Amino acid sequence: MTPTAFIMALQAFLTLVPSGLLPYTRSGVTDRVARRGNTPYIEATTSVSPATSLHVSNSTDSLTTRCYGVYGCFSIDQPFLSLARPLNVYPLPLDVIMPDLCLYTRANPRRCQRLRVGDLRGVQGSGFRAGRRVKVLTHGYLEHGDKRWLKKMVQEFLQYDDLNVVVLDWLSASGPPYTQAVANIRLLGAILGHFLLDLKETVGVLPSHVHVVGHSLGAHLAGYTGHYLRARGEALGRITGLDPAEPYFEGTDAVVRLDATDATFVDVIHTDAGPILTGGLGMLQSVGHIDFYPNGGITMPGCGEHFVDSVAKEQGNIPYGLRRFIGCNHIRSYEYFTESINSGCPFLSIECGTWEDYWRGLCWQCGQEWARCARMGAHADTSLNHSAHTDPLHGGGSSSTSSTSSEGRKMYLITADDSPFCTYHHRVSVVMSFTRQARQHGGDMGVFYLSLFGSHGASRRIKLNQEEIFFEPGNVYTYMIGTADLGHLQYVLLEWVYVTAYYNPLAWRLLSQSVVYINRIHIDSIEMQERYEFCGLDMPFRSGTQRQLEWQPVCPGQEPPPGASILGTIINFDVEDTINNNIATVNSGLNSLGNGQLINNLASSANQAAREIMENAREIMENARRRIGVHKKRRMKDKIGELGRWWRTRKVWKFFGGWNERKSSQRG
Repeated sequence: MTPTAFIMALQAFLTLVPSGLLPYTRSGVTDRVARRGNTPYIEATTSVSPATSLHVSNSTDSLTTRCYGVYGCFSIDQPFLSLARPLNVYPLPLDVIMPDLCLYTRANPRRCQRLRVGDLRGVQGSGFRAGRRVKVLTHGYLEHGDKRWLKKMVQEFLQYDDLNVVVLDWLSASGPPYTQAVANIRLLGAILGHFLLDLKETVGVLPSHVHVVGHSLGAHLAGYTGHYLRARGEALGRITGLDPAEPYFEGTDAVVRLDATDATFVDVIHTDAGPILTGGLGMLQSVGHIDFYPNGGITMPGCGEHFVDSVAKEQGNIPYGLRRFIGCNHIRSYEYFTESINSGCPFLSIECGTWEDYWRGLCWQCGQEWARCARMGAHADTSLNHSAHTDPLHGGGSSSTSSTSSEGRKMYLITADDSPFCTYHHRVSVVMSFTRQARQHGGDMGVFYLSLFGSHGASRRIKLNQEEIFFEPGNVYTYMIGTADLGHLQYVLLEWVYVTAYYNPLAWRLLSQSVVYINRIHIDSIEMQERYEFCGLDMPFRSGTQRQLEWQPVCPGQEPPPGASILGTIINFDVEDTINNNIATVNSGLNSLGNGQLINNLASSANQAAREIMENAREIMENARRRIGVHKKRRMKDKIGELGRWWRTRKVWKFFGGWNERKSSQRG
């Protein structure tokens, strides 16, 4: 092929490629239209002097790389091209993408004082407090810097301390398509990093004294800022990722997403980590030094309510209510973080291998110097033990069993359905009686409900085991629950509810009534560091009845737990949990090889579909049982009616009358 033919073929190919994949050619003056609050404005990007031309010029090094002056060059090749990221585009031009920076201080708490990237004199003449630390807040996809939740977070930070709070508003780059917004945050992260270098030069604020808080795509934007600074010999102090976005980031290379190397301390809150095919928007993968998974990180309490309730929580604002209705789990991350800034409740979390182990009470001790516990939210970088200098990255003392910082620490906690979300945690152990009467009766299938009463109030009625299980005599069943601050516990109300497992005949009670015998309730209050024994005195609990258990110094002892019987093991075998564990094992191997997230999403979605099928099947069986019960009652009523009519017939009375006459004659 001649050089001329090659050039013509290349030109023909380039005409078929979408413009977003090709280098951008800037011509003339571009008008940038944006909206702040309810007031639109137009900002003209005028010509720049040669001294600052590096800030706005775009150049191309190759077909897969585009450069943006001092902000660096960005490639759309590997590792940004993978199975998890099948389509990549370049960031938008600088004169379109340039964000706004709003400064808020205690002297100026509510009005945006606009700062411009590269305007060193403007920063010096602003109300920026040179001796104060900096908080940078940023939003995610389809949002802007004037959002209500950002304003509330700003006010909470200023109430807590005299800080410089900067809101990064990238409205002009956060719109659809999603792939374009994903590309834009790479350049926006570099722009923010360059701004932080300017702060160091003008007012002496070190990047190590800066804390960036980002939600959804904003979390990965913060990661790109840290990467930009690290490449220039600086270290960002802290990044808080609020439910980092999952599409195009889960299972990717560390340079593509938020990572523990992007700042000295990286903490992440996961609240919407379900598969994307089932509506999950956040990452499940741990990406920080500490990753918090409240309520398991997938479904948050209080979400799933009706649309009208969501609108009511947003003071009647229908668009905000719609967002809450659709993305309730996703927005819980910044609601938890905002509340944690000034809350007296510590948002205490405990390190554990899995959510299931935590919920079952297997991880409940903080250890020496509170090494295995941490505070979720704004104060995640502080020590729980104020007398010791615990390192939140490694969990403190040598006795800690926490993971290394490269692997990250997984922390779990329980939150409430509504604000205030922070709860105080209790490890509840239900000790079943092992008396002869309890053994003769055997185990039963059902659910326990518990209400706690303390010096500061009472808790709601709490369901201990979320699914019905088979409770056996002599065994101990442990659960982690969360309540408001109840003070010192005084007594508890325990209720047993029998549940018929229609799919398991081994748990049916046809000839006897459901009864369980309780020896005692043992409660460990984690935050209060107190232990309580509420004695059941081996009393029988019939289905649907409540008993008040009082605190006593010593409860009647009994033999050690016998362990689960063969029958109990069969009845309590959880097929769904076994499938989940196998899927997790396979996915961990796939992710270690790279690009296993596609299969992970498909498998998780299939598992979710299977779970929904099982729940629907249970509901169908329950409805069928009810219909059968109603039908049986009707048939019984009809039979009784027929018997009454037959009894009232003359033949019956004649028969009994004749029988009475014969008996009388025999006596005579």
